Amino acid sequence: MRPYLAVILDSFHAALSSRVLWIAFIAIWILLGALAPIGYREDLTTEFRRWDFDNGTQLKAMLAQGLADPQQESTALGRVSAALPEDLQRQLKRVAKGEEVRIRTNALADGLNEVMDRQDWHDDDAWKATARLRELRDLDAKSDDELSEVMKKRRSRLRIEAALPGVFQARASRSILLTYAGFDFPAPLPFGKEQFDMVTNQFVLPLLMNWLLGFALIFLGILVTASIVPDMLQPGSLHLLLSKPVSRSLLLLSKFLGGCAFVFLCVCQLVVGLWLIAGLRLDIWNVRLLWCIPVAVFLFSVFYSVSFFAGLRWRTPILAIGITCMFGAFVLVVGAIGGYFDAFVSQPAAIRSMVLAGDEVLSTTRGGVVQRFDKTENVWSPLSEPDQRQGDLVLPLTKLSDDTVATARIKGGRFNPYGSGSLDLQLLERGTDWEPEPAMRLPIATRRIFAVPGESLIAMNTGGLMAADWDSVLAWSSDETKSTSGTKAKAKNDSESAAPGNWLTELIRKRGGATSDFQSILPAGVTIVQPVRVAVSDDAQWMILYSLGRITRLEKSRDADQPIWLATAKRELDGEASKGAVIAISGSKLLVAREEESIKILDAESLRELSGIELSSDGSVHSAIGLADGERFMIVYSSGSSCLVSTAAGTAALDYSLQYDDVESVSLDRETDELMIAHDTDRIDFVDSQSFQVQRKIRPSLSGWRFVDRWVITPLRTLTPQTGELGQTVAALVGGKSSVTIGQNSADDGDRIRFKILRPVLSCAGFVIVMLSISCLYFARRDF
Repeated sequence: MRPYLAVILDSFHAALSSRVLWIAFIAIWILLGALAPIGYREDLTTEFRRWDFDNGTQLKAMLAQGLADPQQESTALGRVSAALPEDLQRQLKRVAKGEEVRIRTNALADGLNEVMDRQDWHDDDAWKATARLRELRDLDAKSDDELSEVMKKRRSRLRIEAALPGVFQARASRSILLTYAGFDFPAPLPFGKEQFDMVTNQFVLPLLMNWLLGFALIFLGILVTASIVPDMLQPGSLHLLLSKPVSRSLLLLSKFLGGCAFVFLCVCQLVVGLWLIAGLRLDIWNVRLLWCIPVAVFLFSVFYSVSFFAGLRWRTPILAIGITCMFGAFVLVVGAIGGYFDAFVSQPAAIRSMVLAGDEVLSTTRGGVVQRFDKTENVWSPLSEPDQRQGDLVLPLTKLSDDTVATARIKGGRFNPYGSGSLDLQLLERGTDWEPEPAMRLPIATRRIFAVPGESLIAMNTGGLMAADWDSVLAWSSDETKSTSGTKAKAKNDSESAAPGNWLTELIRKRGGATSDFQSILPAGVTIVQPVRVAVSDDAQWMILYSLGRITRLEKSRDADQPIWLATAKRELDGEASKGAVIAISGSKLLVAREEESIKILDAESLRELSGIELSSDGSVHSAIGLADGERFMIVYSSGSSCLVSTAAGTAALDYSLQYDDVESVSLDRETDELMIAHDTDRIDFVDSQSFQVQRKIRPSLSGWRFVDRWVITPLRTLTPQTGELGQTVAALVGGKSSVTIGQNSADDGDRIRFKILRPVLSCAGFVIVMLSISCLYFARRDF
């Protein structure tokens, strides 16, 4: 081994003697020195910023109503509106008169910040009718003398948020403020320390590593190491090496390992330096960051294997550098094409929701397409073809009967919950070949709809829960035998004629209130504030509402003339209220899975905690569904893996007897008791929820761009080393998660980012082995 170790050490010495290496060292030291003064401090979240508002239109409408509606004068909303600056009040009064007034969200934020500086607008009696967080109740229990100025502003902010429910984005109670050399950055970050650590580990550090290690250092490394093999092949050097009793292949591999010395020396300094800065300055001691060292050297070995063979074949460093750059460009183009197909072909086709309507299977996709499975052609037949660039959001399908399914399309809803244009309920009926037809108008910003068969259709939006009479919904059906109010035309005329046109009604509509067809069912003192989730029981006679860390059980009133549901139990969870959650009902049990917390099983009637179970390492819970036996839940992690949660023994336990990978969504048909599991983009398995036996499967045929992706792009990406995807490997190693979910606080429409960990490693490792084998074979058989 000594001769080979001597070759490797010689390569280290050669790298240390390179001027480029020392230039890289100096650049790394300068970068680390520039980053060293960065720091942070935590402070209470007080002032409003424009990104705090869920939607400025709703906020504008609520404040205008607070000024113009006499009934709001003594309420919390009215008192906050009356305390706004006079110039802002004049604009809001014009809004109340029906004028189109454009008010910037920055102006609204500044106006509310001026309100916080005063205390005369608050009244204890007015705020008792609002839904106050535990933090606000604790602050209200203290006198002004017990509170600092910052705590008083925090209390004022919470009071304003309580007066304007459904308007603000969920924010942590404490915000991060970055500093540099002791000076504060202009504005605090819109998240707390826990979220700051997650964003830094999951996105910032991997992105920094990708650019510094995946581009700059690799390019410099190729410049330095391109001459190693040509120099070795010089007559004097090569004859001296071959005169020793050594293997040509091992000699060449030793040179290859020694050539990685440049990147190893640079990466060690950069990664260790960033790790120390993150720990000492940001309190993020993430030892997983050190995984970037072997990953970076491994990534360099892919390109170096090309340069290595080119230098061996043509014996010139210039040509070796040129060929390596051409190879890098080819890999970049293939990766870009693959990423394009992932973003615009595969991911948009993934099933987001599905229902079984008789013998028909209907579904919606991530791309906003409503589709029906054509059994004769064995393909998904689209019922709508939206422009994906508009970012439309299709609400999950809701089954009204075996012949009717309901949904809605929010124009631009993926980026704005209020969308653009009117929001109409869409009915898909067997009699019209399941073509979506517009029906009654939904409340603005509706995110989910739930059916109470024979009684009502419930819509959940940012303003609350509202219900429409079942006969009013069926009045829009094309089948007149199911309608008790007449035909579609009559229903439309009745709806339009019943819609009052006064300014107050329009304001209520703008702020997400009731419409002519829908009326609120929330009891007094219960509001919907993001993040929010709703789960309806099997018999649709009660539901569970999760809103900003609070759980409320709502039961339908026994009085048929009373639309308001009753709040029979309430519970406020410990911890940060801004955390999102996933909830599901199975019989009399309730599953609650909050971000970064263990899964809790509660009694659905009393909301008393029964048991809990720690999360697995597959990431956060993305969705969950309760099975009909009342003892089990199926949960889907953000990574796409799934398992069962069994509560039969009195304590919760994970059960992997029904395990699927790459799950897109799950649904349970209550009539057939079949569990529908959508996986691998658009495949569906129908599983008996009692025996867990697969009853039938949907395996659609590929066509169009999906066919090109499967049989052209995928093989090309398989044969090409996926160097770009190694960044996802870094993100998974550094962040400690194989996936993350973005945008899951508002509804079950969060986008999952699943990191490809093993695929790029295997493809790159295979390529390096092939290239080194070719180089060794060529060097062993060539007479130099």
